[in-house]
Amino acid sequence: MAGSHASAPAKPAGAVPTLAPSPSPAPAPLPASVPAHSSVPASAPAPVRSPASASASAPDVVPAIEADQLTRTFGAFKAADAVSFRVPQGEIFGLLGANGAGKSTVIKMLTGILRPSDGRGRVAGADMRDAGRQIRERIGYMSQAFSLYLDLTVMENIRLYAGIYAVPPHLEVERITWVLDMAGLHPFAGALAASLPMGLRQRLALGCALLHRPQVLFLDEPTSGVDPVGRRAFWDILFRLSREDKVTILVTTHYMSEAEHCDHIALMYAGRVVADASPEQLKAGVERDGGKLYELATSAPQPLLDMLRAEGLGQAALFGSRIHLLLPDPQTELARLDALLATHGMKVDAITPRRLSMEDVFVHLVTKLEAADQARNAARTANAAGAPAAAARPGVPA
Repeated sequence: MAGSHASAPAKPAGAVPTLAPSPSPAPAPLPASVPAHSSVPASAPAPVRSPASASASAPDVVPAIEADQLTRTFGAFKAADAVSFRVPQGEIFGLLGANGAGKSTVIKMLTGILRPSDGRGRVAGADMRDAGRQIRERIGYMSQAFSLYLDLTVMENIRLYAGIYAVPPHLEVERITWVLDMAGLHPFAGALAASLPMGLRQRLALGCALLHRPQVLFLDEPTSGVDPVGRRAFWDILFRLSREDKVTILVTTHYMSEAEHCDHIALMYAGRVVADASPEQLKAGVERDGGKLYELATSAPQPLLDMLRAEGLGQAALFGSRIHLLLPDPQTELARLDALLATHGMKVDAITPRRLSMEDVFVHLVTKLEAADQARNAARTANAAGAPAAAARPGVPA
């Protein structure tokens, strides 16, 4: 890994960059019977992408992580189905998906914990099939469950992992000091790990995974159960590692607000990668496919949601006490919405144009995939039911 962690300049507190969407055309006028609540927020500056990201597709650049048709089966079940992606050096790469989508299986294959049924992968220049020890020396891994020793102090845990990772004795003090500085753990060095809040525990686990200065860091839902302030502090550290120390980070998360901060995202569904792009590219794709996003404020969201779905107006989803509605043709469909509200005697307090978030993207893509699966299953069931009936009819070959 290029450079020294100890000499990396400190990042200003709270300076977590966010990925701002590109400006959108002016939204269609709202229905006359609905008061306008607000306008689309002003466009923020375009995000600054990592230099590594710009060269991700260059054929002469060796990726830090490469998955090529990775497959893992358990009996007849495919936990990972021909998964492929490339991650350049110094990028934060998000692997998203619902529970059971195959994210953890992919990480376990790439880190050498689980042998793939088919396919290949390379991590930090080493082939995962025959370089298990070499890969482990070049990576750090942190699981979603706290994996350190609760009955040891912070310092004892760090020293233990310095030994496990064979940190040279003449570098041990420097590396331990760096971990305490990086994770803000100096005041807690003598405290038992069990006494720490979850956010500090996860920062301790991250520090232990970085003691040997790995080139690639795998994080499997690292902020699960951590409060928002703790998550922000954790991501401050990830940005410093990525931007200043050029550590490549592959992270899985259920928090869509965290997905906004990734340079690139692969969305997994039923063991397959179904989308692979930057957050802004994914949002632009959903807008082309699903239309403009509007937020509906109402005192009775569930009946309104049921009506919108029954009438087939756009794609509606419940977001807290409000409804997010994607409209492919806002000019026409907002007028139709106005008529439907009058017909059904429903009231909407405000309709607000919104920019797509990663949560909107996730809901849209997964909803489409689930609907396609349901249609295929229904067709198979209908075909299976029709085959015996056709065979029973006289003159119809079985």
